[in-house]
Amino acid sequence: MKNWFAQLAGLVMVTALTLTSCEKDETQVTLNPTNSPTFSASTNTVVLQQANSAQNAITFTWTPVNYSWGNASSSAVVPTVQYAAEIDKKGNNFARPVTVTLGTGTTTTSTLTVEALNQSLNTLGLPNGVATDVDVRLKAYVAANTPTYSPTVTLKATPYKVCIAPTTDKWSIIGPAGVDWSTDVPLTYDCDTKTYVLTRTLNAGEFKFRKNNDWAGNLGGDGAGDKLKVDGANIAVATAGMYTISLNLAGATPTYSLTKK
Repeated sequence: MKNWFAQLAGLVMVTALTLTSCEKDETQVTLNPTNSPTFSASTNTVVLQQANSAQNAITFTWTPVNYSWGNASSSAVVPTVQYAAEIDKKGNNFARPVTVTLGTGTTTTSTLTVEALNQSLNTLGLPNGVATDVDVRLKAYVAANTPTYSPTVTLKATPYKVCIAPTTDKWSIIGPAGVDWSTDVPLTYDCDTKTYVLTRTLNAGEFKFRKNNDWAGNLGGDGAGDKLKVDGANIAVATAGMYTISLNLAGATPTYSLTKK
């Protein structure tokens, strides 16, 4: 019996030594960046407007970051590098940045639309219609806890308040005062005044309002000042020049204004 216990104790000791030896022999493998990225923007001033939401606002360009294994003997494949832009209020030291995905792998450029950039600036809480400095930097990483950052680029950005029309209907003017009786010139909904507006150069001539580019929804003058009615009279522009047209549909009777700038 004593001999059996002695053999068991010896086996436990050998196993413990073996495990300890394995732990000591284990090699820590890490991924390390081999270069720092450069980062630049196509402009340092952006004035954003909702009417241009689908257009390009800014393009970022950078040099790719390469990674290598810390253990030279490792032959494992390096994971794909992810790139993102971090945007924060100037001087905030990226304490609470907004992150925008830019690309992966060998990608070296990315363009943000007006809408995408404006959404990021709104998330930061920047004042609408006011030029405000923001800091932007590139974040490159193969794992969430191993980022590499570029130097900071400063932008002066003017965001807008997102304005959504009360309906999906689109309003325009049509007629030779704008272009001709076959071409609609769209109006934009103004959330502050709750009207559809257009500022542009008009010709001396006539126009009417039209809904969804359809004559079934046209509005013209009713002979009583600024009031409108369906299939009403053509509205005359006496002299060519820069005008602001406003269409108000909020009341019981639609009205309009035509103001020369």
